[in-house]
Amino acid sequence: MAEWMETYRGVVNAWECDTVEHFTIAYYFERFASATRTLFELIGEDEILGPTVATSPRRIYTTFTQELRAGVGFHILSGVVGIEEGAVRLGHQVIDSASARTVSWVVETLPLPPSATRELRHGLEARAFPWPGPEIPHPRARPTGRGGLTGRDRVKPGELDQSGRMSVSAHVHRCSAAGQQFLSSIGMTGEYMHQNRRGFSTLALDLRLKAAAKAGERIDVHTSIAHLGNTSLSYLHRMSHPDGREIASLLQVGVHLDLDVRRPTAMPPAIREAISKLLSQA
Repeated sequence: MAEWMETYRGVVNAWECDTVEHFTIAYYFERFASATRTLFELIGEDEILGPTVATSPRRIYTTFTQELRAGVGFHILSGVVGIEEGAVRLGHQVIDSASARTVSWVVETLPLPPSATRELRHGLEARAFPWPGPEIPHPRARPTGRGGLTGRDRVKPGELDQSGRMSVSAHVHRCSAAGQQFLSSIGMTGEYMHQNRRGFSTLALDLRLKAAAKAGERIDVHTSIAHLGNTSLSYLHRMSHPDGREIASLLQVGVHLDLDVRRPTAMPPAIREAISKLLSQA
């Protein structure tokens, strides 16, 4: 039957919040990964589709429409929202359990494994229903320049998922750290944020997972500007092996945020000038 299924229920822990004083984006992805596997289990297809989550390239597009802050209880509803040529699209809604408002929307596109039978495809098609959330944009034109080095480290054992590969949330944690390095390079330093009660709040993420990273391997992150608005800013993280093979990319769209009124605010001239200079060099 085509319907939403509850795949997660929990709470935002205080230690999972960031410098913008809300739920850290990487922890959303920890919950999304769990929700996906639970959905497969609930529809009886985890044995075939479960391994695909860990081993296949895929796209996860997320829209954040409202903040979740420490102590808020939330749950996730998941379902099949489409079948494409050789792929299945899953949808997730993150819902504030107290208000029943949807605060985030996620579409995850996964390739179907070669072992997928005609019966499996027909079963997924029978479960599919139209996506009711925000429109998922076609892949944007991305900056051609590689950008500056914003992250360099080795994959830790604690960052692995059940398959022994770097987890989705670990990818996002690393890109978030690279983002802070990047923001500091344009003047949006930790000191600037604390003194002025400003932050960078993410509105949307377009994550492309391409290749696996395993424990002990070195990973580099390079970040480049994608777009500058009045209050908005987009930048692209590229995560790669030392030889240049791309592991993942993450397009991050967000706003310069006033932490007291929790609303976007214009960036100061010095920061805009630093960003404009990078755009001119791209």
